[in-house]
Amino acid sequence: MAAKKTSAEERVFRTMDRKAAVSDAEKARKAVLKKTEALRALRLAKEAEDRAAEALKPKKKTKAKKRTKLPAFERAD
Repeated sequence: MAAKKTSAEERVFRTMDRKAAVSDAEKARKAVLKKTEALRALRLAKEAEDRAAEALKPKKKTKAKKRTKLPAFERAD
């Protein structure tokens, strides 16, 4: 039969478990932040590249629309 743990031993083990859990959560949080930062950098680089490519494209000239029929109040009859 195993010896019963004292309350002091239980407190020590609970404290160690708590620290380990916090440590694991902190590691996971830091990993997520690192991935997010890397993805953000990639997205910003791609957006900058797209803007640069868009700036190099020649702009299309639009033709002025011809007015075929004037409204009644503008007609000179």
